[in-house]
Amino acid sequence: MATDTPEALAEAFTAAVASGDVGSAADLWLDDAKIIQPDGHAIEGRDAVIVALQALVDSGVQLEIDLARVFIAGDVAIVLGTLTLSGTSDEGEPFSHASKSTVVYSRRPDGWRIAIDSPWGLPAA
Repeated sequence: MATDTPEALAEAFTAAVASGDVGSAADLWLDDAKIIQPDGHAIEGRDAVIVALQALVDSGVQLEIDLARVFIAGDVAIVLGTLTLSGTSDEGEPFSHASKSTVVYSRRPDGWRIAIDSPWGLPAA
């Protein structure tokens, strides 16, 4: 899927994760991308992102991304939205968790890519 808009990138990412295609999901990230954890610690680099994406896919969690606001300045976008993860816990109980996310995208010649993802919102200072 073309990622000619931040919205298209979010759709492509959701579709790749839903189909279990970690490779396609990882291709939507920059080589030096970061995932910011709730405690402020960063997972850095595509290899680490792949490990995190594989764990997400392996858990069977369903992912939903609702974009609320997209701010674009040249080749950079900040995207605010809600990330909802749902599935079944290890104890067999259904769960759903929503969080406010902040994502920084970078436009490349081949489309938008994820540069920094803070899926649980920005950590406190």
